[in-house]
Amino acid sequence: MNLSMVKILTLIFVSAILVSFIFISNEARKEIYYLCGNFNKGVSYLSVTRQLDTISLSRYKIQDLGINKQIVHSSNLNFHFFKCTIRFDINGKVIAAVYT
Repeated sequence: MNLSMVKILTLIFVSAILVSFIFISNEARKEIYYLCGNFNKGVSYLSVTRQLDTISLSRYKIQDLGINKQIVHSSNLNFHFFKCTIRFDINGKVIAAVYT
């Protein structure tokens, strides 16, 4: 194999990895976006966590804010640029779910 063939194969390999990463990070973004749309005002904390337990390309973090709780759903694959922040009242019902 000559040097130009190695360069071409390397370019193809790197391009395939880049395209794969872009595809997977977009799937993670869609996972966050569509799940966030499920969390309307009044949905229970248990329902939210059950749905979030089905995720495969992202993760969520539960934050205790004293009286209330908040869940932040994001992904390492898109460097946490896309987030769904779900806030709960003291009764464990969704107050708001905001996708940013």
